[in-house]
Amino acid sequence: MGRQKTKVPEEPQGRLDTSQDPHPDVNYLAPCNKETIIVTLYGATNLPACKDGSEPWPYVVVKTTSEKANKHSPQVMTSVTSEPTRAPVWGDTVNVEIQAEDTGREDVILKVMDNKKKKELVSYDIPIKYLRIFHPYHFKLEKSEKKDEAAAKTCLYATVVRKGSLLPRYVGCDHTALEVFLRGVNEPLVNSLKPMVVIARVVPNYTEFKARQARRDPASVGLPLTQISFPISSPMNFDVPRISQNGYPQLSKPGGPPEQPLWNQSFLFQSRDGATSFSENTALVLEYYPSASMQSSEPWTLNQPLGVSVLPLKSRLYHKMLTGKCLQGLQVERLPIIDTNLKTVNGEAPSVNLSFQLISSERPENFLTLNNSKALPTVNPKILDENLGAIRESWSMSSLDSAQETEELQPRDVEMNNYRRAMQKMAEDILALKKQANILEEENGMLRSHLSQQSIEEQSRAEEENLVSMKQKLLLNELDMKRLRDRVQHLQNELIRKNDREKELLLLYQAQQPQAAQLRRYQDKLQKMKALEDTVRHQEKVIEKMEQILEERLCERKEPIPSNRPQGKPIMASGISLGPVGETLAVDLYSTLLAENTRLRTELEKNRQQSAPIILQQQALPDFLGGTSDKFNLLAKLEQAQSRILSLENQLEESARHWAREKQNLAIRLQEQQHGFGQPPNSIIIDQPNAGASKNPQQLSKLEPSLPSSDKKLNRPSDSQIEISNHQKT
Repeated sequence: MGRQKTKVPEEPQGRLDTSQDPHPDVNYLAPCNKETIIVTLYGATNLPACKDGSEPWPYVVVKTTSEKANKHSPQVMTSVTSEPTRAPVWGDTVNVEIQAEDTGREDVILKVMDNKKKKELVSYDIPIKYLRIFHPYHFKLEKSEKKDEAAAKTCLYATVVRKGSLLPRYVGCDHTALEVFLRGVNEPLVNSLKPMVVIARVVPNYTEFKARQARRDPASVGLPLTQISFPISSPMNFDVPRISQNGYPQLSKPGGPPEQPLWNQSFLFQSRDGATSFSENTALVLEYYPSASMQSSEPWTLNQPLGVSVLPLKSRLYHKMLTGKCLQGLQVERLPIIDTNLKTVNGEAPSVNLSFQLISSERPENFLTLNNSKALPTVNPKILDENLGAIRESWSMSSLDSAQETEELQPRDVEMNNYRRAMQKMAEDILALKKQANILEEENGMLRSHLSQQSIEEQSRAEEENLVSMKQKLLLNELDMKRLRDRVQHLQNELIRKNDREKELLLLYQAQQPQAAQLRRYQDKLQKMKALEDTVRHQEKVIEKMEQILEERLCERKEPIPSNRPQGKPIMASGISLGPVGETLAVDLYSTLLAENTRLRTELEKNRQQSAPIILQQQALPDFLGGTSDKFNLLAKLEQAQSRILSLENQLEESARHWAREKQNLAIRLQEQQHGFGQPPNSIIIDQPNAGASKNPQQLSKLEPSLPSSDKKLNRPSDSQIEISNHQKT
């Protein structure tokens, strides 16, 4: 990996030293009830420039979503580049610890910052719940053009590993992991100019792996990357297959010095990846690359290795590992580097030292270090092939050439000889029993072949059919599982969208409650206005009745004048004579009153037509007030209707009082006439306001208050009222 950083200052410092760490961190497990996210930042390309167009001084801040909410929480970050650049190279490793119960809702945020402006250049949020525990993800992170056009071409390259407090144990696996500890090159090199990095992987079939490398398969060459585009479209981008024919590569830190690279670094391979399944084709592959490619324009591109080391993981090697006293492991002192041009000072091909052990516990306490790896049993280099490293160890003690094993056997010669003789006798007995069993099996086979040949053929056909049906069922089950997985993910996304929609609807409902209450108040006022209009219509009918009375009185006046009346005296409606002046005055008064009634009726009809659209608009109010302008228009109309209602109420009250007084006066005058208390014949009594209106109708509008035409109609007495009043007074 890289340098582990747990304490980082407030401001990023200079570039970290990527040389050999004297105290490497070999603890692969997180603390209890916690998880550790290890992020190795390699570099980036096409970073956006600063707002003023200058080159940024980039560094990366790593935090979680909870730390982002708490602005005072500590942060972990990489070093700052030595000079402004838009294609930085870091090679730093940082650690972030979180609580195990918070992994379902926490994200790891990788934020690229500018050290000079202290502004964010680009950021990526990786959900922790999508990461598989202890699996190394080699990411190429980029933004979608639709979401962020400025950072669409930016790519960030990093390795992310999620570590738990326990190694997972899988069904069918006796061990939890295989640990490989790589120490370094044994002898100085003469043609190595740059530090080297190592890509380690365990492949299930080395022959097929070499064939894919010869075909330049991208998944088998170098360090394959997982491309993630943000925002994340599907969690299936983080899915890891059960078995990979190319293994799951892990990248080491640069080893130095270039003359004799040393790494002293461990690689942990899980049992789920098939690392603990020792077979004839399984092999540990170590590929050596120059770290100079880490400084190029694409620091994550590893094309041509400097050499390869191969250690076959065969079943004999597995049994040999189980004979260890303390640790179930072995060490190889001179594993050759093949397919290389590197040479040592002696002109030979270089070799490396490594150790490996099987881990059976879910929470092991002893990991391989530089000290305890030397105590492991050593595999004799003479039993390793130079090309493929195939193990050819014989199980007989005569083939052991190791001096260390011979020294261990000398103190126990007698006991071992007895044990050897007993084992030899047991082996001879087993071989004799096997021969006898083979003879009996052959005889029984011949007998069974004659008796049950037909049944065997039918059984074989049935087995084949069962096998085909089981394969079909397995394929269908796999398809159903994939479909159900996609369905669960789709339902989860739908649930999230529906929750967001429910929150929006609740907020909208809370915002519309005051508006709905106000709307109900306005609707109540509009209903009151309708009641007032009904009252106005009722009063209009009363006015029409009064006009009919006026017309009847007018017809009485048009009767012929008796011949015995004196000349020059007018006649009233009750039989009192009027002169020519009085007749002219009455005709002018009636015509004026009729014209005024016609005008008032026209204004009332116009008022009814104007009030109707307001009621229709109020009834057609939408359920949700969408725009601000519509809301203001409706409020203005409602205020206008409210003021109109108040004015109509006041006018109705005044008109009702005025009509009540006139009705009372008319009733009194009618009673006076019935009982003979009328006015003298020669006197003409007309109310001053009405007389003024009969003499000059244009002055009525000047005496009335300045109200709308509909309001004037309600305040002004009608023609029939003036006529009845004048008639009763006479």
